[in-house]
Amino acid sequence: MSMDTIPADVLLEIADYLPCPSEVLHLYLTSSRIADALTPALYSRIVLRGPAQCVHTLDMLYARPERARHVRSLSVCPDSLLTGRGTGALSSSSSASKWGRSALPDAYAVSSAVLSVARHLEVLRSFVWDGEELPPYDDMWFALRIFCPRLKFIATTLGSILPSPNSHLFDFSDLHGFSLTFKTGFYWQNDGVSRDEPIPGYHRLWDMLIKRCPNLEHLAIDGHSPHAPVDAHGLLRGRWPNLRSLLIGDVVLDWHAGLNPALGKPFRTFLDTHRNLESLHLQSHAPSVAAPSVLSDLQEDALAKVTTFSGALVQAQALPARASLKTLRVPDAMILRESSQMSVGAALGLLPALSSLTIAFRLEQGYDNGSVLRSIAAACPHLRHLDFTLACRPSFTIDTFARCIRPLGQLRTLALRIVPSQGEVSLRTSGVRLVRSSPRLQSFELVFLPRTDTRTFSLPTPTLPISRSSQYIYTPMRAQAIFALSTDAHGLPLALRVVERRACLFWPGESVQRSTIDMRPAGAPGTQRPPLFALVLEGSPAGEEARMLLSCAVLMAVVIWGCIRL
Repeated sequence: MSMDTIPADVLLEIADYLPCPSEVLHLYLTSSRIADALTPALYSRIVLRGPAQCVHTLDMLYARPERARHVRSLSVCPDSLLTGRGTGALSSSSSASKWGRSALPDAYAVSSAVLSVARHLEVLRSFVWDGEELPPYDDMWFALRIFCPRLKFIATTLGSILPSPNSHLFDFSDLHGFSLTFKTGFYWQNDGVSRDEPIPGYHRLWDMLIKRCPNLEHLAIDGHSPHAPVDAHGLLRGRWPNLRSLLIGDVVLDWHAGLNPALGKPFRTFLDTHRNLESLHLQSHAPSVAAPSVLSDLQEDALAKVTTFSGALVQAQALPARASLKTLRVPDAMILRESSQMSVGAALGLLPALSSLTIAFRLEQGYDNGSVLRSIAAACPHLRHLDFTLACRPSFTIDTFARCIRPLGQLRTLALRIVPSQGEVSLRTSGVRLVRSSPRLQSFELVFLPRTDTRTFSLPTPTLPISRSSQYIYTPMRAQAIFALSTDAHGLPLALRVVERRACLFWPGESVQRSTIDMRPAGAPGTQRPPLFALVLEGSPAGEEARMLLSCAVLMAVVIWGCIRL
């Protein structure tokens, strides 16, 4: 049977099992018939970054409505970065975007393109605007509301330029998901805003969410400014029976809770009321949100369905249903001290069902030999995903890390970010050693961070599905490698695919190198016998012996040659 004879519905099923969009594209380009069958899969979810990619793709969709009508999720980031942008952008300084008036030309072009193509997006269900400024063309929201009747999820950002009090953004009804992120420009340019009305039409936002969106399932009010948080007390008036995911960034729900913790009762009542919450992310530093007493004083049966939590470890300990927690993200990097292993191990020991952990530490002084890793492995033996960061100073080596995670027999995915020690092996060699030590790993990421002063270090915030549409990390990196392991029918490693990125030395951007490493043992069926000189170059004990024998042979040849000359 040839590929052209496979039914279209079977091809769509095959596309669902492919691990990344690039492989769907490769299958799409096989033939014209397969391209027609895979068009719904290829265009169902579109993520665009940079003004050129946004405008060119949106113009193409406007000219090809037969493709545009398959788009179900559209995410646009109109900003031009001052340095290279990519998955784990690599540069000597943090990647930065234009904001304010300098960002408007790109934002005008992209919002105009969205305004034009909206009439062809018949089945669009999710739209994300991930810019440093809000869309300049407010009519874009009107077009999306009129031409996209199935649109149920909206995510947008707010920067230094404030919206109109009559913005069409606040005219939607029956949304199932909404996300608003306050960007850096908002806090820099609007320091003296009113608490009750930080943006024009703020009351219309809450009227839309509370009165016209009773079926809300996902809600995110995000931002990062601990010293000037935005007031969001209107959230406490909302009652959404179907709410499943809630994210609260650096916002204040009660300005007086810091003076009297007992005044945090409205937020506790809000959490007690929403019994269907499954994902809770509390990333605010305000006492009205961050105080552990907010969670510890809840009713015993409150938040019983929460399986995903993001916040401080003390907050996770205070959850009434912490025993059923499966995913934990700690967004703030903790200072690594001698007592950290005991405190972290004790906190994680209260979460017996934990299968996914994202945690980060800052090493300000001294050296850690993997003690905190061993305490994590002992407290969470059922981990299937681990995202671990140890920044600022060199600590343990990759070999030490591999030994520490060996007890995690169920670990399948991994992300490790460390400052490499002097003489550390390359990323490729590190990946091979990790696979040899933990052959059940399916995919993992290794990142070498530069040595950084703790005062300037910024931890990459874990990607959250309801507000952080971007999957890009802006922390400066020396090098990054992404690995994917393929195995045989018995689970034995066959090949390791590597995508390695390194910062360019003389110009902004990064170099990308792709390769495949054969993981089968030497002499296995189908493997090529390595040449003799490869053994001489190996760093293994066999390579050392080969180099010694070669040196002896060279010396013997010199002696024989000298004897002949005499």
